Amino acid sequence: MLFVFRGMRVFQMLLAMAALGLGVATVFVMKAAFDQDSYWLLPFGFIMALIFVLLFQMTLRTPTSYVAIADERTRIRFAGFVDTVVDNRDILGARVMKFPVIGGLGVRTNFRGSVALITSFGEAAELTLRHPIRIWVIPRLLPAKATRLVLSVKNPQKLVDRFSPGGGIPAATPGKPKRKPKSR
Repeated sequence: MLFVFRGMRVFQMLLAMAALGLGVATVFVMKAAFDQDSYWLLPFGFIMALIFVLLFQMTLRTPTSYVAIADERTRIRFAGFVDTVVDNRDILGARVMKFPVIGGLGVRTNFRGSVALITSFGEAAELTLRHPIRIWVIPRLLPAKATRLVLSVKNPQKLVDRFSPGGGIPAATPGKPKRKPKSR
């Protein structure tokens, strides 16, 4: 079953606007460095250019963010921050929660095991994991370990139902598949 994040277009637009603004600022800083012989500005310009490239990559990767649940594994992919596979036996529990507006958008963490991947406010699914997974707060620079993961997916109740007892992750049993009864 595939779950997509709510509000991905708005989140992608915010990333694109941030990348555009940073790209223009980088051009101005580099121009000032060369025109006014202020070469001490060059390191700042290069750092800004690197952040621009990261933001641009995240903007392009954002539409491919999803949570895919199979019988044995769950794959979580969110922009350039996380792309991991979790064994379904490692998911201890799931619940629906409200994510507040004041919490912000993007990757949110308290660096004590709780990470939120948020693209829209309101209802979200919270997964409790047995083994922590690594999520990049700043890609390739600042990681965080998550044992509680909040996901702002479409229809979070359906995702929670998949991990509740008897909720849809079928046990692997050999034998014939069940047949639907005929309706008359």
